[in-house]
Amino acid sequence: MNGRSSQAPRAMARMKNETRARDRVFQVAADLFYRDSIRAVGVETIVKQAGVAKISLYRSFESKDDLIVAYLENRNVDYWRNVDRIIAGEQDDPRAQMRALVSYVAGRATTSGYRGCPFINYASEFPDPSHPGHRVVDQNKREMRRRLVELSKAIGASRPAQLADALFLLIEGAYASSQTLGGRKGPAASLPGAADSLIECHLKG
Repeated sequence: MNGRSSQAPRAMARMKNETRARDRVFQVAADLFYRDSIRAVGVETIVKQAGVAKISLYRSFESKDDLIVAYLENRNVDYWRNVDRIIAGEQDDPRAQMRALVSYVAGRATTSGYRGCPFINYASEFPDPSHPGHRVVDQNKREMRRRLVELSKAIGASRPAQLADALFLLIEGAYASSQTLGGRKGPAASLPGAADSLIECHLKG
């Protein structure tokens, strides 16, 4: 066996180990960021709980900020993947799609152990708009508003942008109130009914 052929399996094993370490670091960091808050969790805590050396973290993420952005991007992709899956069953029925979207939010906000919208949580911890994570938060919130506008148009609302903004405020309020007044027994549980009433008012107007 020549030198090159003997080095290939070692290189592959090293790449697999690095991938596993990255995945472990990311998963631990994501769980801690959401549960304990981003600022409260340091790199030392992450690598200790992940069971890896600090160099393993910095091989995949140049800084904690890069890890924060990766966490937010992952949450954003998962969020819209779940929404798309849920509303896919309501094809050609925009009113049902609107209900499905609102019900999904209500379900999240009233789940036991829910720690709030990760994007709102991040923005409250990092108010400086120049921090790189704000780009992801902006994308998530603008996409929600865009979808609400499109669905409002599709159901025949006379003022779709106004309805979308009102629904957006209801959704954001459900996220926030779940952390102060509780989920299942708090105002967040009333989100679907409140949204339906609001939509009816706009359709009649």
